[in-house]
Amino acid sequence: MPGVVTVAERKSRETARRRAAADLVMSEMRTFGAARGGRFLILGSAKEDRMKFDSDLDVVVDFPADMESEAVEFVEDACRKQGLPADIHLKSRSSSRFLDRIRSHMVQVP
Repeated sequence: MPGVVTVAERKSRETARRRAAADLVMSEMRTFGAARGGRFLILGSAKEDRMKFDSDLDVVVDFPADMESEAVEFVEDACRKQGLPADIHLKSRSSSRFLDRIRSHMVQVP
């Protein structure tokens, strides 16, 4: 008879899976950004190393205007492949108030 998996164990496994998925996506972002002259700003639980079983990847896309759509699609696709929800913002469309608020709570990739 197989062992019972508790809710706590399932949550722990999903937390570890999402952390690994976020690390992989951020590595891919590093390569993409370096090749295309842009950057991604990571904030929230992925940046602060406090991901949980229901965390998403919070990203601000900071690319030249002609590359923004491609960069957003890249993040969406990379996260979808890893089964990781994403919350994506364009820096060019973000308010200065929002950007000021997150400035000390983000990490730049690359």
